[in-house]
Amino acid sequence: MRHAREPRAFTLIELLVVISIIALLIGILLPSLGRAREAGRQVVCLANQNQIGMALQQYAEMYKEFIPRESGFCEPLGTPENRLAPTWAFMLRPLLDSRLPVGNPRTDPSGGIGDQFINFPYYRDPSRPKDRHNIHYVNNGISFRAPGVVNSYAKRPTPMNRYPRPFGTLYLACFTNDETEVHANNVYYPGATDWRISVFYDMHHIQNVTGSMPGSPQYSQRIAPKRHGTGCNGVFLDGHARILKFDEVTDYNFWDDGDYRAQDTPWIPPP
Repeated sequence: MRHAREPRAFTLIELLVVISIIALLIGILLPSLGRAREAGRQVVCLANQNQIGMALQQYAEMYKEFIPRESGFCEPLGTPENRLAPTWAFMLRPLLDSRLPVGNPRTDPSGGIGDQFINFPYYRDPSRPKDRHNIHYVNNGISFRAPGVVNSYAKRPTPMNRYPRPFGTLYLACFTNDETEVHANNVYYPGATDWRISVFYDMHHIQNVTGSMPGSPQYSQRIAPKRHGTGCNGVFLDGHARILKFDEVTDYNFWDDGDYRAQDTPWIPPP
């Protein structure tokens, strides 16, 4: 009488071969999956910046071509907070957030929603490491008086018609990491208004772009030139946004608006 043949079990060597093949496939696929996830995050960031660029153009149309630039350094020393120049994050939010009335350059600094921007997705970059910052972009408040030469004061609100090449001048880019939260500790505190927080997110030194003084809190690099792989996203003065190469976003020529005329008087808001 013939006996049924019992199934043969895998040998240890066969199991090790199978495990090795699975590990090899995982090693091949994981980097691809990681790149795909990062590509998705980069697209979301770019979409957010496109929205900011459109809001910038809408703001210019509403206020005789003036757009927000720097706040807190373009004014005379000792200027009270309620007399500071308008900030981009505070002034553009109402154009993107239906919960807020459209603002104007004389907006009460105590206004806004009062959420410290935590509930506003358009200012967030999903690729940025999580910390206490609710605004993940920084704008161009650098004032040039000649190619490569920066003024001792920052750029106050300026009309678009003073920029000879808005299509080639950066207005905004991804904000750097804050691993120790030294900046967040100075900005996000109980009772800090939306206005007070928004004043922080601009640049007025060339080193904030080039990163040529990394040990200085004031002159350290404030952009993240490798936020998305080998580059980051950026918005130009004409409102369009695109991915930027490292060599582009760290080149101060891309941040030079070409408006070398002196600011006749310090920024003073209308009464």
